[in-house]
Amino acid sequence: MGKHTLRKEEILRHRKEIRWAFKNSRTVLSTDYFVLRFAPYGDRKVLFAVERKVRKAVRRNRIKRKLRELYRRNKERFPIGIWIFIGKDRLAELKGEPPVDWERIKRVAENTEPRELSDSGSHRSL
Repeated sequence: MGKHTLRKEEILRHRKEIRWAFKNSRTVLSTDYFVLRFAPYGDRKVLFAVERKVRKAVRRNRIKRKLRELYRRNKERFPIGIWIFIGKDRLAELKGEPPVDWERIKRVAENTEPRELSDSGSHRSL
């Protein structure tokens, strides 16, 4: 596959995994367009979400599409771990990619140790 791909295995989809990721992550970057959270983990995983106040499905889908494209084009710049993108309403109108502080992302990810999924009763691994 090409350099700029986003495989299904990279996307978090299960409720327990998503709950674990939110519980063990912290906010790395918050802009007018999106919030980026990071949880240290041994593999590269990603989750795309939209804040609750975005009511229209077309708008929510456009925001998630822009976030997926941002991640897909810059995947190698994101260190290994779980990345949670939470899109804000303003991202729907933005032309092009939103501004990202790559140095801040790199610093935060380098200063954290990877963890394992440890949810009592969970046998699924990310």
